[in-house]
Amino acid sequence: MIGFKQSIGSKKIAVLGAGRSGIAASSALLRMGAKVLLSDRGKIRHHLEQIDIEEYGHTSRIFQNDMVVLSPSVCIHNPLIKRLISIKIPLISELELGYRLTDGTYIAITGTNGKTTTTNLIHEMIKGSKKAGNVGIPLSEYAGKSGTFVVETSSFQLMTIDTFRPDIGMILNLEEDHLDWHKSFEEYKYAKSKIFMNQTPSDVLILNYDDKNTRSFKDKAKSRVFFVSIEKKVKGAFYQGKTLYLNIEKPVPIIDSDEMQIRGLHNIYNALFASVASYLYHKDMDIIRRVLRTFKGLPHRIEYIGEINGIKFYNDSKGTNPHAVLWALKGFEKNVILILGGEDKNLSFGILRDDIKKRARFIIAIGEARPRIIRELSGTKPIYLANSMDEVIDIALKYGREGDTVLLSPGCSSYDMYKNYKERGDDFRRSVKKRA
Repeated sequence: MIGFKQSIGSKKIAVLGAGRSGIAASSALLRMGAKVLLSDRGKIRHHLEQIDIEEYGHTSRIFQNDMVVLSPSVCIHNPLIKRLISIKIPLISELELGYRLTDGTYIAITGTNGKTTTTNLIHEMIKGSKKAGNVGIPLSEYAGKSGTFVVETSSFQLMTIDTFRPDIGMILNLEEDHLDWHKSFEEYKYAKSKIFMNQTPSDVLILNYDDKNTRSFKDKAKSRVFFVSIEKKVKGAFYQGKTLYLNIEKPVPIIDSDEMQIRGLHNIYNALFASVASYLYHKDMDIIRRVLRTFKGLPHRIEYIGEINGIKFYNDSKGTNPHAVLWALKGFEKNVILILGGEDKNLSFGILRDDIKKRARFIIAIGEARPRIIRELSGTKPIYLANSMDEVIDIALKYGREGDTVLLSPGCSSYDMYKNYKERGDDFRRSVKKRA
């Protein structure tokens, strides 16, 4: 985007949202010579010299700019955003801005679940790569730099891209999520599909064959398409018996799942996606195998916390929708004490009924979503109610028994009780550790 870089110094640009993405975007634009307005609905805690700010609400100053950059938290259905669109002020995501201000090779990961784990796997498999996106490092922090960028992309970011074009893109899975932000599942699905909107026949798209919502994108893509499956031998990568196979030129065993330190079928998918992308990038199977053998997973993603009285505790606080919970549950055979609840995102827990009956001993419900949990999961297993994480652990230890597994996989956002999912997971860890 040479033209954009050259002209940016003459532009007035507003950045909406002053979280890490907004600060990164503002800093990058300032370095490029733009006149920047940083606007947030709350207090701006990180002030930058030479940047105008407005706090506690967006004003008409927003409409006096040549372009507006949206942080992921800002919903495009906000009346303010609708007005920006109506008066044709260019509107782009922080992801799009970062793409325009960097150069190199881009590997982009999206999907409902598994994005961060897959991003980190690929990052480990590709020496010298830069990791960006929803993993906590906005792409615009790399403004002015070149290299290989492994980018986790959300539906919020993809909704307002324009030229963003990954050399290798992937959609891990698609289930209902963020319907408090998107108007419908169809809009959410459309946003995810934009990851391959600008791809050409020289680019690669990797899709989940077992997910009908992602498999159907093959016919819309202009890029080369590879699949991942645990059900069928597909061109790309598949899982058979206990072995992961790469199938680009011909089927080649990668590793047995027993050799991996991360557990669960969802992590088989993550490993297959990462293997395809990394092999197409460098064709080094030894690196892929070594990473899969040594990668220990990430905090708050089915993270083993410890054991008390023969009861094991796992932290899956990142499981913020029912489908994430479903995959987490499938990693355990039986005797699960499942901790569900948090901020209600208007998503149904009904898909969990069969697996709860099969794998759980009882449920502990927390937070705003407790009425929905009771309404939709009554009749599966006993449901206990808790008001705090300490109360959760007390209930688990009171009614649990040796051989049980306590799984915090809430299926909800955390904002009713916590600042974010990390704080929720940390509180779970703290509460377990103080009783160990």
